[in-house]
Amino acid sequence: MYRQIIGYIPANVIPAIVSVVMIYAYTRLLSPAAFGSYSYVFSAVLVLQTSLFYALPIAVMRFYPGAALAGRRDGLLKEAYVVFYVMCAAVVAAGVCVWLMVDLPDQYRIPAWLALPMLLFRSLVQLNQSVNRSANLMRRFNTIECVHAILGFGLGLAALYMLGQGPEAIILGLLIAGVICSSFDIRLLLSPFRRTAGALDRVELVRLVEYAWPMVAVAATAVILQNSDRFLLGSLAGAEVLGIFAVAYNLVERPTTLICSSISTATFPLVVQVLEQQGKEAARIQAGRNGIALLAVSLPACVGLALTADYVSASLVGPAFRTGVAAVLPIMSFTALARGIRSHFIDHAFHLSGRPLLMLWTYGPATVLNIALNLYIVPRYGMFGAAWTALFCQSATVVGGWFLGTSLFPVWLPVGQVVRCILAVVPMTVALALIRFPLDWFGLFAAILLGGVLYVISAVALDVGEVRSLSRHALRQWLRRRVPALTD
Repeated sequence: MYRQIIGYIPANVIPAIVSVVMIYAYTRLLSPAAFGSYSYVFSAVLVLQTSLFYALPIAVMRFYPGAALAGRRDGLLKEAYVVFYVMCAAVVAAGVCVWLMVDLPDQYRIPAWLALPMLLFRSLVQLNQSVNRSANLMRRFNTIECVHAILGFGLGLAALYMLGQGPEAIILGLLIAGVICSSFDIRLLLSPFRRTAGALDRVELVRLVEYAWPMVAVAATAVILQNSDRFLLGSLAGAEVLGIFAVAYNLVERPTTLICSSISTATFPLVVQVLEQQGKEAARIQAGRNGIALLAVSLPACVGLALTADYVSASLVGPAFRTGVAAVLPIMSFTALARGIRSHFIDHAFHLSGRPLLMLWTYGPATVLNIALNLYIVPRYGMFGAAWTALFCQSATVVGGWFLGTSLFPVWLPVGQVVRCILAVVPMTVALALIRFPLDWFGLFAAILLGGVLYVISAVALDVGEVRSLSRHALRQWLRRRVPALTD
């Protein structure tokens, strides 16, 4: 598991760095109102992408190990890409209807039409990457993820200088990056037309769709829970407030999501393979180990981000955004922690049990509550009210999801390891609260270095995630390969 996590580090570190550089550049090139307009359109794309196309890659990862063992890998890919192309045709048809029926405001008309193909190509890259991930094509996965992130930012930045400082320039860059990166896997795009796949197996196609469609409802509800506050802020508080809120959200969401997905990239396919090959008991133990690995990385990251909010805003954010970002970022850090644990660990219990639709029992009420509270709180408390509401609702999904999910698939979770993860964060928290550095790049790097070193020392001392045992085992294996005479 840890070998897989380490192997996927480039696919997570490089996009995280790019997202930070993007914030640094865009908050200096765009006003809060302009960034708010971009965030409004991009949030709509995220809602549609997650609602419509998130489930299919998850279904592919769930069934790929079994299909590979049964010798019908090509058949599974044919079924998956047929479903994807049908969905794309439906989205295009719906987009034409919207064009004919809805008169969009001028500032959103061009960005919205560029966002439609961007949605499709980003979703195609996501589907291709789910296949690469399931097939353990680590180098290809890392390359595509890194190129996609770098191209998206670089082309967006170039478009800003060439076309002007509007949201359409950034979206155009992301669109071109999606087109280029989806073409890297042309062999997968042609899956429905390959003779080796044979005829379309309707039974397996129905099985794939029956597994995926409940997750469409779940994903739509979850992404609305995650993004509805931005739509309400843009409508009720204005684009400028939304711009500041969106910058803080991106500073938290991009790195934490990449950290969490770096864990689940390795661990979810692994636990599926264990379930297929060794059975339910082994899978529930592996799922618990996955959860500890996730907590051991995401907890210090989110706590550290909350404690260094003033350093982050002073160094990475343009002057017009800094005060608001520094104030709201700590709240969002703990919201991101709750969301990461829920999405990348607790939700796996529903997937492994084959009953993902039951996630609606937690996401549904939390989404309704989030919207209702924001309608009351946002006009009165602005982005701070929206941030606290998000934290409360995401925390509720963690508690509800754990009790419901473990009743379906009894994930083993060692309580002692959870306590060790929490205790390992304490020295870092105390040090960063008491020791202050200048609010500049030096201060930011010094705070990160101090917090990181203290956490690593504490984690090793407390044996978080059994890191000492695993290190000794890895050392023995290395010695056995290098100097067998010493180990015999």
